[in-house]
Amino acid sequence: MKLATKHKVMILIALALLLLLVYLAVNRSILKGPESIAFDSMGKRFLVSNTKGKSIVSMSLDGKYSAFLKGGLKAPRGIAIKGNDLFVADLNQIRIIDIAKATITKSIPVEGAVLLNDIALDKVGLIYVTDTSANCVFIINSTNQAVNKIVSPLFKAPNGIIYDMPRNQMLIVGFSKQASVLSLNTMNRNVTVFMDSIYSQLDGIAIDDLGRIYISSWEQEMILEIPQEQNRFIAKYKDIKNAADMFYYFPNNELIVPMHNKNKIIRIPLD
Repeated sequence: MKLATKHKVMILIALALLLLLVYLAVNRSILKGPESIAFDSMGKRFLVSNTKGKSIVSMSLDGKYSAFLKGGLKAPRGIAIKGNDLFVADLNQIRIIDIAKATITKSIPVEGAVLLNDIALDKVGLIYVTDTSANCVFIINSTNQAVNKIVSPLFKAPNGIIYDMPRNQMLIVGFSKQASVLSLNTMNRNVTVFMDSIYSQLDGIAIDDLGRIYISSWEQEMILEIPQEQNRFIAKYKDIKNAADMFYYFPNNELIVPMHNKNKIIRIPLD
């Protein structure tokens, strides 16, 4: 190869590396405190609540980020999708966003809320949202904006919440010491202990298609698994720091995990 040709090849390689570095920097900078993930089946993308960035970010199936909604939010945390609506827990309000238009169509103030955190919807569309600072769960009807507050001595900084439809319950984990996994019955609204634990600062919770439950622990820096038998905890994925509200993506059988303090999202294939 002639010297001039080699020089051109080296320049092209350098430019390619530079473009790659720019792309990585842009993708990294757009995430600022990623907290919760939902899948937009119509748009075939993930939506990510960007807490410190006060925005919602779109993530394509191959992991490319772009802005979805920049204005109108204070500190979005838990998110959930039903139809064309994105429901967002935003400090002391529930925001409802038209996904197709990427605009906020309704804001529901939640009286008594301090720090609305994770969010889940039941089969009739009621909104369940944890309040980590107020030690309660709010149940909200988005149609008439009625708000019910569920209190229990078992609530200790309730954080992650997931709907277990076959058993008519919301499973809830707390950001506290030796936090139990709690069950909130969606029929009678009783709160009971689902499983005691020795693990602390529990944040995200997800259920896969086999019924296995995954929980992230900030203190132990791992993702725990409760197997199908629901009789123990397994320290499944270790050395994972600050994992927030995980999402189980069925088509790929994987956990999509927002790393809140590292400003990135990891994907964990399940066995």
